[in-house]
Amino acid sequence: MKNIIIATAALVAAGSADAQQFRASADIFTGSGYAASYTGPGGTVSPSNRALGSVWGGGAETFDAFGWYNTGTGGLKLDRQVDLLSGNTFRFFDTFTNTGSSAASVTVNFFGNLGSDGDELVSYAKDGLFVSCEDDGAGACTDDAVVALVSGNNGMARAAITPDRYNASYLLNVAAGQSVSLVNFAFLARDVNGPTADDVALATSTGQALLAAPRYEGLSRDQVARVVNFTSPVPEPATWLTMILGFGVVGAAIRRRRVAALA
Repeated sequence: MKNIIIATAALVAAGSADAQQFRASADIFTGSGYAASYTGPGGTVSPSNRALGSVWGGGAETFDAFGWYNTGTGGLKLDRQVDLLSGNTFRFFDTFTNTGSSAASVTVNFFGNLGSDGDELVSYAKDGLFVSCEDDGAGACTDDAVVALVSGNNGMARAAITPDRYNASYLLNVAAGQSVSLVNFAFLARDVNGPTADDVALATSTGQALLAAPRYEGLSRDQVARVVNFTSPVPEPATWLTMILGFGVVGAAIRRRRVAALA
């Protein structure tokens, strides 16, 4: 794996009360360097094995190159917004646009290199969530971070780790002139003193939380509305109020009709 220097002076509190989590590195490849975010054309090719918007290292040598579409996009235009969110969470927001004159049905593959050793240990694999770390040969995690990989909560993704490559395939059906979006998450957990069982538990619980409530902060309503691999988020309080008022209006109208019918 790529050797990187991790700045552990800045810590974030997570996991158990007496544990401290390292801070993930701003290793998103921008084409000319690395940053905490990337917005631009999609990562569909890998010059020098560095696709645009992919994450390198990420912290504790977790990735060699993670988060790009290694089989292309089948003619769909791909635009990306990749961010390192608070709490060691990488978010990949990818929008596919059909610029043609007829509908398109395309399978795309979200790819991630979890290392070059071929010995990933998978501790959880269910319902759009994988939790994995590098195996020390005895069934425990090495110094690399534990990673939670979230591919969606509606069964659309077909995801697997074999043996240290992550692949999540999606069948996209896009009408002419329309766009759809996929969002993927990668959360890293590692105590500053080295991996523990608490890190696996933290990665699992955080991954499950992302499945239930994907983090959309910083995205517009239009962007969120195009997401196809997660179910619609729970309406905001203002939306609930509007719905309740609407139900009240409908109920009042029904009562008036009943009174009029009896008159």
